[in-house]
Amino acid sequence: MNVVDHRHERDIAAELVGPAPYDAAWLNGQGRALNVDSVAIARMYGAARDDCGVCREDLLEEQGRAPAQVAALALWACTRVMDTFNDLPMEMLERGELGFRRLARAYSDSTFRHGFDVRELTDLHDVCLNLAPDVLQAAAEQALNVLLADAADPDLFGSLTGAYTPGDDDPQDYTVTRQIIGSEAVITIAPLAG
Repeated sequence: MNVVDHRHERDIAAELVGPAPYDAAWLNGQGRALNVDSVAIARMYGAARDDCGVCREDLLEEQGRAPAQVAALALWACTRVMDTFNDLPMEMLERGELGFRRLARAYSDSTFRHGFDVRELTDLHDVCLNLAPDVLQAAAEQALNVLLADAADPDLFGSLTGAYTPGDDDPQDYTVTRQIIGSEAVITIAPLAG
């Protein structure tokens, strides 16, 4: 008999080779002040990575009701995208689920206001406090989907992975290559030899 371990324990810091973005130590105590349950977030992520639909949905439903948990999850998702692309794509800011768009905008505003090295969970938490329960739940699911997405996913990251496309008005022809190397997107534009 094959017994499935439904704890879905994950060492996120080991997977990321550094502190998890929602970790209390990384957030200078913000996570502790807001009672973020980092173990629960890691279990939900683990269930999703382990492709355990039942646990993923149960944990998502439970965590999606807590503004601090959703704020931490959205912070992690936005941080992942920012660390990969050095920007948030317009797709995250203007399309998709309303609550997550608001959280992505709050993250973007926060990084410009406080600097890119300072991650403010409280800014995202304030947004979560003003979201209706169903919108908060959907925002949590979208944040989890962003964490699970391939960095070349055109639906989530299209404007950052698409970049330049040669057009008729260009005096020079170029080749464009797009690669995902490790956790970074590398886009190369090179003139064609004439």
